[in-house]
Amino acid sequence: MTSSPLTPGPHGPVRGWRRPLAAITCAAAMAGGLLIPLQSAAARPADPAPAADGDHARTTDVTLLTGDVVHYTDGPGTNDTVTVDRAEGATGAVQVQQFGDEYYVVPDEAAPLIANGTVDRRLFDVTGLIRMGYDDAHTDGLPVIATYDTRTRSVPTAPSGSALTHRLDSIHGAALTVKDSGHRAFWNSVTGTSGKARTLTAGLAKLWLDGQVKASLKDSVPQINAPAAWAEGYDGAGVKVAVLDTGIDPTHPDVKDRIVGSKSFVPGEEVLDGHGHGTHVASTVAGSGAASDGVYKGVAPAADLLIGKVLGNTGTGQNSAIIEAMEWAKDQGAEVVSMSLGESVPDDGTDPMALAVDALSADGGPLFVIAAGNAYDPGSISSPGSADKALTVAAVDSRDRRAPFSSQGPLTGSYGLKPDISAPGVDITAAASQAVPGTTGMYRTMSGTSMATPHVAGAAAILKQRHPDWTGQQLKDALMSTSKELTDSTPYELGTGRVDVAAAVDTEITATGSVAAAAYDWPHSAGDPVAERTISYVNHGDHAVTLDLATDTSDEACALSAGTLTVPAGGTAQAVLSLDPAKAEAGTSLSGQVNARDHATGTVVAHTGFALAKERELYDLTLELRGQDGKPAQGNVLVAPLGSDSPETYAVSGSRTLRLPPGNYVVWSLLDVPGDRSDSKAWAYLVDPETELHADTTVTLDASKARKVSAKTPKPAETRQTRFEMVRTAADGTVMRDAITLPVTVDQLWVSPTRKVTEGDFEFYTRWNLQEPRTTYRTTRGSEAAVLQGGSAQPTGTFIRRTAYAGDGAPADYANLDVRDRTVIVDRSDAVTPADRLANAEAAGAKGLLVINDGPGVLWERYSSGTTTIPVASVHRSQGPELLAADRRGKKLVMDNRGAPRYLYDLVSRHAGVVPDRSLSYEPDPRHDLAEVQNRFYSDRATSGHGYRFDIPAYGAGIGFDIEETYPMVRTEWVDQLSGGATWFEDHTMNDSRGTQVLSGGGLTYRGGEHRTTDWFAPVQRPAVGSAYAGPFRDANNTLSLAVTPYADAGSRDRAGIMESGDTTRTALYQGDTLVAQSASRAVRAGGRPAETLPYRLVMDSARSAQDWHTSVRSHSEWGFTSGAVAGPAREDVKLLQPYYGVDTDLAGNARAGHRLTLTLSAATQEWLATRTYADSATLSVSYDDGSTWRPTVLRRTGRGTWSTQLTPPKKEGGAVSLKATAKGSGGLAVEQEVIRAFGLG
Repeated sequence: MTSSPLTPGPHGPVRGWRRPLAAITCAAAMAGGLLIPLQSAAARPADPAPAADGDHARTTDVTLLTGDVVHYTDGPGTNDTVTVDRAEGATGAVQVQQFGDEYYVVPDEAAPLIANGTVDRRLFDVTGLIRMGYDDAHTDGLPVIATYDTRTRSVPTAPSGSALTHRLDSIHGAALTVKDSGHRAFWNSVTGTSGKARTLTAGLAKLWLDGQVKASLKDSVPQINAPAAWAEGYDGAGVKVAVLDTGIDPTHPDVKDRIVGSKSFVPGEEVLDGHGHGTHVASTVAGSGAASDGVYKGVAPAADLLIGKVLGNTGTGQNSAIIEAMEWAKDQGAEVVSMSLGESVPDDGTDPMALAVDALSADGGPLFVIAAGNAYDPGSISSPGSADKALTVAAVDSRDRRAPFSSQGPLTGSYGLKPDISAPGVDITAAASQAVPGTTGMYRTMSGTSMATPHVAGAAAILKQRHPDWTGQQLKDALMSTSKELTDSTPYELGTGRVDVAAAVDTEITATGSVAAAAYDWPHSAGDPVAERTISYVNHGDHAVTLDLATDTSDEACALSAGTLTVPAGGTAQAVLSLDPAKAEAGTSLSGQVNARDHATGTVVAHTGFALAKERELYDLTLELRGQDGKPAQGNVLVAPLGSDSPETYAVSGSRTLRLPPGNYVVWSLLDVPGDRSDSKAWAYLVDPETELHADTTVTLDASKARKVSAKTPKPAETRQTRFEMVRTAADGTVMRDAITLPVTVDQLWVSPTRKVTEGDFEFYTRWNLQEPRTTYRTTRGSEAAVLQGGSAQPTGTFIRRTAYAGDGAPADYANLDVRDRTVIVDRSDAVTPADRLANAEAAGAKGLLVINDGPGVLWERYSSGTTTIPVASVHRSQGPELLAADRRGKKLVMDNRGAPRYLYDLVSRHAGVVPDRSLSYEPDPRHDLAEVQNRFYSDRATSGHGYRFDIPAYGAGIGFDIEETYPMVRTEWVDQLSGGATWFEDHTMNDSRGTQVLSGGGLTYRGGEHRTTDWFAPVQRPAVGSAYAGPFRDANNTLSLAVTPYADAGSRDRAGIMESGDTTRTALYQGDTLVAQSASRAVRAGGRPAETLPYRLVMDSARSAQDWHTSVRSHSEWGFTSGAVAGPAREDVKLLQPYYGVDTDLAGNARAGHRLTLTLSAATQEWLATRTYADSATLSVSYDDGSTWRPTVLRRTGRGTWSTQLTPPKKEGGAVSLKATAKGSGGLAVEQEVIRAFGLG
């Protein structure tokens, strides 16, 4: 075994619609982005204005280690969104977990590495990365710490995509910066390209996030009050401190005069420190600070150093060598031994090194000061720091807070009380060995319990100088009992406190540092004995001292034999601490301190750590994982108590046994399985929604019992998205949700049947978006689907061409092969990259490329968008033989390529309470089960965009991602009826060189058999308030927050629309004629408004390029309203009259020039208000010269707040009609609006 230095690596977005979740675990995977809840992955609001509270959307981009880009949007109110753009070439799932305000985004390929502890989960904590300034806007790359396998002799060069910041030889690692645009290359280089790697390559042991904290020796030495001891003449003089580490640089000015002996225990290496860790540690103990004019002086600058090189220049060493060095140090007269090293596996103190520490400490042996370790978690202290006699050191930062990396107690298995003490260990600057290649400067900064340990070793040297006759145990007790108590932490976290050199030197009273923990294993009985622990107090002064004793806890299980104790001058006294398990609940893990106060002064003069551990009721939960063949399988299993907000993930290979408290658990796994066809790639979702654990229990997740989940549609359709989710609701309403979208490469889904739950609710929910196939070819069996590849050219029409088979598609395969004007068929092969495969076909003159998959599932590869000149599609492996047979017969291939699909299906299948053990094929009847929606998309030019219809369940967020669309178009959409309180939300984005326009609307429901027509981007587009964005309101602090979306269309009276780019908008708020707020955006905020009800006027001017946009190129709007103090603590909506216009146009937004048309005008306050106000008067004028002249119209009232008029526009095509409207309502409501080029003429 080896040891190493201990230096660490450190549902809808509609106001009023979102329901809070205790936990949400979502996953998505396709060649697009992930959306939670409703935000386009390709276009994201980033309104730059100082908008109203709850309105302003601030988007922060974070590139993950895997190359996936997360867009975290702090939206209006609770409308935060998380979207994910998958890295180039990535097709697996992405898991999005939300716990409170924290978002973790875990790509499929990272999950196994996180589960087995190889990759730091914090690297995927998006909100944490943003807090640290590790988002794309604030850093040039992601800083990571890489540690390497101890068998690797040296730290390799930086992996591809990263740059070496500096070597961290103390942890056998390196600080790396994963460069901008290099993340995916880095990930591939450290994991390989095989997908779900379970180990890192290139000798890497673990990847950590390189976190942020600051301090140095010039701060940390004063922090432990060493200068006060110096002032009294105690600086470690005459005390030998052995530093067992990587050696030393004997020429460094800070340590060259302090070395009195040295020896290397590393075969073939001298004492010279070619690593750097040992020199840093030694100078922290006894450095003079000579190279820094005393700034970086060590704790005991006059102590003598014995240097034992036990770790080689690679930073590793053998246990036997370390034990030999400990023996040598004792033989050399060392009084203190500093060991900043340890193993990575938690230990109970029975490891050979720990046993050696205890043996060498006996009979007047030295005090071994040993690092606790950098494993972060409770129960993670390893050997030799686990030794009973060791003074085990945890790390704090400059504010005496626990360093996140610092290992915590208790000792595994025994519940032993460790660590013992703490010291500064975060960003400590000390001497740099000049023998390390590439070293610049005389000092370097490092973090870890390695850095904390020499602070305590130096303190021990000073105390030994003060009391030369004291044993190692006396030094340990004194340092522990006089340390600074850290009341925000327990002894299991930071020992008895942070070392205080001055207090240790000056004290007259010392006490037992800590007593043995009282540990009781489950099961418990009434006969469990009371543990009695004796605490000794020593008076080193000339006068008797009376102590008042008390524990720092009111727990009844802890009792003292005396509340007052007098310690005679130069003598000792004892008290007994009783720890009664009968008075402690099972599951107690209590650590605290007995405080001794000087009765005369009331000051705590000594304290003693103690612990009581009574194991909670625990049972074995054995997880068995079986594949589709019924044999043991490997995968990750998630386990969560019902009602909890955070599942735990366990890597299971066949079976694994956990030790858990009794309760109701949800157990589930997602497993790769073959499917029911030879070339299928499937996922099996295996779930046991209710496991009652009140005795040792086994849960078997068996894919051989899973049922296939599918959807069948009347018309041929290809799957664009399939999402499935498990929802488990506790009796108190707490929801746990696991939602996953199938990767495009997976063509089947299976789910295990379940039993009906007895507590709370359970449901399994499947959502499909299926669309008319984009690419098909004809065979003797009929039409067969092909999968258009990402970024492929998309010519439309029917193409009849000869084919040519070109093997793997390598250049040699085209030799003597005429493929001009043909569709080339090739086999997918690792030997030819997708880019080369395409380039070779194009160079040979091919008109199309059809790739036969060489593995199971769907082949989906991405090409750089806009670079392909021919269409590229793939087919299943089973489709290949018929294609090749037809090619050999010389038959022409008929391919049908369609751009925009003419129809789609949005389907939902919901199993409430149980997943039945029967066919899970969903076959809805469009006449009864589905609504038929004619969705019409308007545009004056052919353009692109994206959109999606999101299902918003009653229990959480809408999940999905936008799909590419082309405009103008008309599409028939069959939409499912939703149940369980769910609604539909729909958004569409027009995105081209002119700018980006987004329209959103929600709260939609449909009935089976219903027929509906819906318009998008239809004129007249104008400023209006819609429910998809936070509207105007006033809060209890008399702040007016006013926001209006400037480009709402005519498709819905509750729809909102914005330009995300390509426009300018200015907004101003007046109280009477006084300007009170303004902004260069769609929102203003005005605080400190008078409480009385006063008239206000909101003014908005918006414009976009008249050369680029056909309609609504400019608008001016003024809303009049009154506002006063709100009645209660909640905010209140501000009512605004909304103008609505109705006109019949074609999809280009043009009415027929010279033909009579009807124009309607309506005005009313917001749709969602409980009490709406309708306009009682209105006017409307039109202009045919872009607002230069205006003509009033004659309005006829046709309904409440609604009027109409007849127009006969000019006969000249290409013109436009501009509108100017006014409306008034009760309560001081008024609106004036002018829209230039409201609709066109054609």
